[in-house]
Amino acid sequence: MAPLQKNLKAESNIMKTFLNHQNKEGGFTFIELIMVITLIGVLTSLAAEKLTDVALRTEKTAEATTIDVLRSNLIINYGNDMINGLKPKFPADPFARLHKVPGGYDRNRSSPPTGADADEDVWVFVPGGGSVSPEQTGTTLEGFKSTGSIFHQRKDGTVVKWAYDSNMGIIGKRI
Repeated sequence: MAPLQKNLKAESNIMKTFLNHQNKEGGFTFIELIMVITLIGVLTSLAAEKLTDVALRTEKTAEATTIDVLRSNLIINYGNDMINGLKPKFPADPFARLHKVPGGYDRNRSSPPTGADADEDVWVFVPGGGSVSPEQTGTTLEGFKSTGSIFHQRKDGTVVKWAYDSNMGIIGKRI
């Protein structure tokens, strides 16, 4: 009977061990929870930074596209004047004669954006020449003379500018 008693005793020990583990509460330790929360915070900050970068790149691309549309519109309207037998000339305001004006364009405003939140995403043309050299505008044409400036305020408050020459129909590079 000794072997049978040993088996019963062994089974009894196994059962006690099992029951002891069952009575303990399961779950994560405090350190494990802190590590997981920290990891989630780091990943969230990386994702937010990437989204901010993407938003800024998208805004710059839309800005460049708007300027390209203005340049194309100047040439198209000049060509249309020639075809229609009118004396071709470029408009004093590069936003004139657009079929669709860019969102945020304020035709009644004559001062540049200030960088304040109220001016967010505003487009403005300010007439009047400035002291901008042809090299600063990205042109090699000697006759370039700024007759006004196009301004845009980005959502981050940055104000960017392009010189415009209404005599030659040239919008320079971003200054």
